[in-house]
Amino acid sequence: MNTATQHSVRQWWLSLTVGIIYLILGSWVFFQPLQSFLALTGVFIIGFAIVGSLGVFYALSNRNKLEHWGWVLLTGLIDWFIAFVLLIIPDFSEEVLRLYVGFVLMFRSFLGIGFSVYLAHYKVRNWLIVLLLSTLGVIFSLLMIWNPSFGILTLTFSTSIALFSVGFSQIGIAYELRRHERTNEQSGKY
Repeated sequence: MNTATQHSVRQWWLSLTVGIIYLILGSWVFFQPLQSFLALTGVFIIGFAIVGSLGVFYALSNRNKLEHWGWVLLTGLIDWFIAFVLLIIPDFSEEVLRLYVGFVLMFRSFLGIGFSVYLAHYKVRNWLIVLLLSTLGVIFSLLMIWNPSFGILTLTFSTSIALFSVGFSQIGIAYELRRHERTNEQSGKY
């Protein structure tokens, strides 16, 4: 195993943290369906700022070790940008917020699909679960983007399912990285 992969595996907790944040956001959206979708702006600002910060930290701390660190950096910067836009223009309509959230979740879901292919390449078990959850995230984020006639209940349900999908796929990635790290520690490869 190369040094970049070892370092990435040792930072499994970052993926776990991102997944937990997405699950918290998804739970909040799911259990608050009657509130205006704009009320979610503050939660999304905080969530996207934290997730963006973790992504930027991970990318910059691994820029000399990972071949494709720029994609992780781009994801973190996009999350920061979304948080900034929502902060300076809090009166976004439901339509605009829905589109922003839909595109960000779709982008993260596509990254999850790419990572599942990476896991499959290295014969990591459960890569198919990451692929399925990420695909589910793409489907629900596309529903958010393409169907503006959704009512607020359907919109919050789609948002929470997309957030849950991304969150569970991130936790799945963290689980597999942690399991891989333990296997290598036990075999003395580190």
